[in-house]
Amino acid sequence: MPLIDSGESLVDFELTSEFRDFFSMSDNGQIFDFTGRNWMIWSFSELERWWGIFESVLAVPFGRKLFNSCCDEEEFHIHSDEIIRSGWFKNSRNKKKLSHRWNLFGWGLIDIGSRKVTTHLPSSVAAGLAVAGFESFDKRRYKSEWKQINQTEILLELNIDINDLPIAKKHSHLPWLGSRTFLANNEVPHELESRELGWSIEGESMVILPVSIFSRLFYSTLGTKSSLGPEILDSWEILGIEGKYVKPLIFASYSTYQLFINSDKHVFAESVESWISVISHYCGQWGWGDANDLAVGLDSSSIKINCKQNEMLPFFIGHVMGIWERSNGRKPRVSLLFTEDDVEISIESLLKYI
Repeated sequence: MPLIDSGESLVDFELTSEFRDFFSMSDNGQIFDFTGRNWMIWSFSELERWWGIFESVLAVPFGRKLFNSCCDEEEFHIHSDEIIRSGWFKNSRNKKKLSHRWNLFGWGLIDIGSRKVTTHLPSSVAAGLAVAGFESFDKRRYKSEWKQINQTEILLELNIDINDLPIAKKHSHLPWLGSRTFLANNEVPHELESRELGWSIEGESMVILPVSIFSRLFYSTLGTKSSLGPEILDSWEILGIEGKYVKPLIFASYSTYQLFINSDKHVFAESVESWISVISHYCGQWGWGDANDLAVGLDSSSIKINCKQNEMLPFFIGHVMGIWERSNGRKPRVSLLFTEDDVEISIESLLKYI
């Protein structure tokens, strides 16, 4: 592979070219594959931290739900894209296609024969993605458990399940997913650097995941209690969506907000121009969404953002909350107004309402 030294890591231009052939970007900060599905780029460290925060918000173990979300979404991709083919002499080709898929997305290494994966992904994520591959390859259902052998190796324990479960379908149950189709004519701007396990961007180990993994996860929180008290829940006003979806949206957005606030990201956004720049840096370039229109209050202590409804919305809202708090030094009050295809995000100081 053609590699160029970029300091600590090596830019792999062959891998980067293949990545850019598979994915493209829209003007509003969304990454799409060739089927029009949304994907988002994470650093492994932030993915692990976000998951810990999200699970603590729900105040109950949720690892199996995350596993199921990953397994169902990957199974949907494998079958709808016909990644696994039937017929003579297909096993070797199918193994190569699964291994190549894991390499391209930065997931790590999958070993069909030993039922093992080597990865930096959280174990519930890696196991769910892997089981979808194993079941699709073997054309049978399994009851699954997994063991973390060491920091990067996960061993799957698979026992045949006699239940004939249907293939997972596309997830489309959340009200903010949006129905509008976006043009994605832009090249993904990042250069990928090959590592012994996965790839990195500018020296940081990263991965790309389908956003619908998280949509399935958020849907599974319907009716779930949380550790968030009324002082947090009452700081939100959400209009225009069915009431049962309000808390799942808050859980997801609040977890991302906490991820940002608990990080070492020091930002200051005051003018419209600075807000646009900061949002692009922390959201847009990674496929986490962007603003269509943005207005800052006269004293810079409030902000109003309009964007199209999309699958990354909870992550975008959480980042905007974190950027606002870092810039103003106060806790945010969030108002969301959903209309037919759009959502208006308004953030101001919570102190005005206490």
